[in-house]
Amino acid sequence: MKRSTLQLQRSLWRTLLASIFVVAVLAVPGNARAQASGPATAAYVSSRLTELTRRLNAKPLDAIAVEDSRAFGVELLDAKRFEDATQLFAVLRLAAPDDPSGFYGGALALFNLRRVDEADVLARAAVEKAEAFSRVSKTSGGSAAAIPARAFANVANSLVLLGVVLAVKGDDAGALAAVTRAVTIEPDNFDAQFALGRALYGAGDPTSAARAFRAAVALKPADAQTRFFLASSLERAGDDASALAAYKDLVAVAPSVAEGHLGVGALLVKRNGDELNEGIRELEKALAINERLYEGQVALGRALIRTARVAESIAPLKRAAELAPDNPEPHYQLAIAYRRLGRKDAADAETAIVKKIHAAKRSSSVARSDEAGPTKKP
Repeated sequence: MKRSTLQLQRSLWRTLLASIFVVAVLAVPGNARAQASGPATAAYVSSRLTELTRRLNAKPLDAIAVEDSRAFGVELLDAKRFEDATQLFAVLRLAAPDDPSGFYGGALALFNLRRVDEADVLARAAVEKAEAFSRVSKTSGGSAAAIPARAFANVANSLVLLGVVLAVKGDDAGALAAVTRAVTIEPDNFDAQFALGRALYGAGDPTSAARAFRAAVALKPADAQTRFFLASSLERAGDDASALAAYKDLVAVAPSVAEGHLGVGALLVKRNGDELNEGIRELEKALAINERLYEGQVALGRALIRTARVAESIAPLKRAAELAPDNPEPHYQLAIAYRRLGRKDAADAETAIVKKIHAAKRSSSVARSDEAGPTKKP
């Protein structure tokens, strides 16, 4: 049986890849946000898009029109109006082809529309444009960061976006290379450190992932999700002591987050005595917040059996079986509990269910093998 938070973490990684850029637009400067008034209606958005398109198409190009378009694009992204943002950033790219923000903003919008291949093309272009802008700025004695609006599409942010796009496409090596470069360029970039941690974990290096997540936590101490990923990476790396401390820190920062209590409880119930009882209490807190945590229900049931509170273990184990009907583990634990309670018929029924689930999995495996057909030996 695999550990509770590790299974939960894997599903959260997948969710993260689909949502990392949805609402919190990366490194949007304060002055750009101050210009955004918040698109309230479709009519307002349409009118604003028409106005900005006209200004961007005017000759000669007005630099203020570029700044206003970038700011409104940020506004559209924040409002999740990704189709509108795609339209605006496309016009911006044509009007100002050397400005990285048209490429970065367009890639961001397309990524959230799940048009990943198109986002890949624009993200790569955003990196190239941002690097070119940075070189020109340094040659002239300034820096890209000296112009606040450009921070929206600077080199580090563009690399992070490219890394996430590549990760979604299954190119873990490319994703890792991109976000590693981003952290090298801008080590104080929270999103870069966060994405690096995700990429390192995906590459099978939870120890290095934990270092990146620790750096991200230092940059945003109140971010509960980052603290969870730090704790679960430490746990995956086998450092249970540090993982337990990290889970406890998560509980202290965000006591209403069930996963913090789940992590503390799952680690403590491995132990004995008072720590085992404390672990049970933490699991109960986690389930009070979210009773649909399958691993919490199973861990609580097992722990209650260990502490001779066998009758109390039945309810969480039954709930676990409801949450994951194809998993034999809760039925296996229920068989143990019923035997200790002297309920032989009930125990035999649960054992039969375990055998049935295993048989179904074997049949499914054989069927998949038959569908694949015979393979030739090399």
